[in-house]
Amino acid sequence: MPLDRHKTIREALQYVDRNPEWPTGSRLEMPVWEFVARNLFDIANNPDTRVVGSVNKATRAQKIILDRLTGTRRAGTHPAVRQENKIDFVDLTVGVIAPPEATSGGD
Repeated sequence: MPLDRHKTIREALQYVDRNPEWPTGSRLEMPVWEFVARNLFDIANNPDTRVVGSVNKATRAQKIILDRLTGTRRAGTHPAVRQENKIDFVDLTVGVIAPPEATSGGD
């Protein structure tokens, strides 16, 4: 088996994250790394509340995915967060709240 067909866990999870739909072909033809990653995402996203332990299983699967995609942290450091994802909100206070008056500091 050629080594170029092997994927790391992070690469497999990122691939499934970018391509969430199951392929239309046979699942027997799917590489094992993709099959395992897709099943992990299915477990994490579709817990059955009628089955005892299913929500706990989904929570563990979510933790596995989160730890592998964002990384874990060392004790005493800040939590692992993505820095490149930023949200820019529109300032809804424009025209409603008057800007602060410029005051002289010597009075």
